[in-house]
Amino acid sequence: MNLSTIFLEAQGTKMILHPGLSRSFILLLFFLLIFSRASAQQEEVLQELIQTIENTAEYDAGKIQRINELKVELKAQPMGEFRQRFDLTRALFYEYRIFKQDSAFKYALISKELAEKLGGEQLLAETTLDLANVCVSAGMFREALGYLDTVVLEGLPETTRFTYFGLLGRCYTDMAEYSSISYFSRRYEEIAEDYHEKALSLALPGTWDYIMLHGYLEYKNANLEEALNDLLPLLEKNQDIRAQAVINSVLGDIYAQMDNKEKTIFHLSRASIADIKSSAKENLAMIRLAEFLFKEGEIKLASEFIKKANQDAESYGAQQRKIRVGAILPLIEEQIIEQVETQRQRLYRQNIMLSVLLVFVLVLAIVTYLQVRRLKKARRALVEAHHDLQVKNEQVIHVNEEINLKNIELNSVNNKLLEANKIKEEYIGFFFTQDADIFEKFKEFKTRIEENLKKENLDGIKYLANSYDLKREKKKLLRNFDEAFIKLFPNFTEEFNSLLKDEEKIRMKEGQILNKELRIFALMRLGINHNEIIAQILGYSVNSIYAYKTKIRKKSMFDKKDFDRMLLENTRLKL
Repeated sequence: MNLSTIFLEAQGTKMILHPGLSRSFILLLFFLLIFSRASAQQEEVLQELIQTIENTAEYDAGKIQRINELKVELKAQPMGEFRQRFDLTRALFYEYRIFKQDSAFKYALISKELAEKLGGEQLLAETTLDLANVCVSAGMFREALGYLDTVVLEGLPETTRFTYFGLLGRCYTDMAEYSSISYFSRRYEEIAEDYHEKALSLALPGTWDYIMLHGYLEYKNANLEEALNDLLPLLEKNQDIRAQAVINSVLGDIYAQMDNKEKTIFHLSRASIADIKSSAKENLAMIRLAEFLFKEGEIKLASEFIKKANQDAESYGAQQRKIRVGAILPLIEEQIIEQVETQRQRLYRQNIMLSVLLVFVLVLAIVTYLQVRRLKKARRALVEAHHDLQVKNEQVIHVNEEINLKNIELNSVNNKLLEANKIKEEYIGFFFTQDADIFEKFKEFKTRIEENLKKENLDGIKYLANSYDLKREKKKLLRNFDEAFIKLFPNFTEEFNSLLKDEEKIRMKEGQILNKELRIFALMRLGINHNEIIAQILGYSVNSIYAYKTKIRKKSMFDKKDFDRMLLENTRLKL
């Protein structure tokens, strides 16, 4: 079957090609078909990833339920049942390993203590490797190598030694990736490759571990086609979701080096979807996808994905991931700001062009009017001129309407800029006032400490330390923030209550300006939307911020998106 027949059958047609149709034209049509299908596949997987991100809480809830069930079962075990308690704590470690590093480390420690009571070098080695695994994931490489140094390989089975060398290879690979000095990066890469080769020698050929590691080494050695030959068949096997995540992540990196945009996005997206569905907070695919989309100019998608990656890094506690996210996040935000500014300038230029057009139309209308007066004596000419004038007037009205619409858009942009400048001026003044106040207090505190030190008056120093009430200072700082905010938004409480149901409206206590719920949404009104930043400012946990937001939104007459939009539109700044 020739290429022409294949193309026509793919289109589901019964056309008969003209004998003179060139082969190059057929090839062009064929590749256009392939490209359109690839683009559709890319769009589909990105939409699936966005939907999966929106369902993150649902997947995490399943993970938390499994953890709680294991905790209940562990609590029910007698203290002397070491084996049962060991199996349950190890199961909890595996649930937490890619979900939350501090909890994973906790249960790894408990597992090691139980392994010591049960006895056996293999159990001790495995639990020590668990501790090292968590340390590598958290970016604590020195601590990981410290644990690995304590493992005695003699007498251990090949599977345990495979894990040992594989973990060493992973540790040095991460160290190379995050080292800022090329000398050490190259050295770490050489050490990592050596340990991966040792691990490969312990794996049974034909197994998943062997094929995966062999393909990974081919990729690291820039043998990309050979790596694809190893890894692509693994996708067709019935692997668990974590295996799929690992394979797709490596395939995404390979296709990125091959400059294949569609396949890079596809595989990194599939890896990210698998990470979210398995509640893996220790992940890299989402960060790499955001970096790749940013390079390709897909700023909006890159922003959404890097925010999700940042949330996961904060939740897990992976320091190396936070560093990588922190390197690209400001660049993405800067691009978004530049796009907004470009749009504003484009609207301004369009307004100028429409103004010039209006002048031109007005001049044309005047000329038409003068021409009508000259032809006043001729009835037929007058009727024609009058008709022409009506047409021009309709054009003027149409242009006026377009100008009014553009003016409304420009006024909206200007109002937002004025509001942003007003907020900036007020809170810059607020910041320097608070900073000066804190400086004066610290200066006075330091002076009095020095005086007591000269007098060797330890009781005086203790009195000074005890007299400094941090809780009171925090409360004062929050009240000053409330006063500054109400100065900008004097009717904020009433306007905010108008968004809530009558029976759910917030009632302020006597002397109270804002309560904790209103303070959270006050920060959102100022443009601070990240739960992590709000939690740091107010001294709450991220989960508390999320809970307060959810609680208030449930009391609203609107859904989440409409509530956030109405918060911005309904609360007015005092200009």
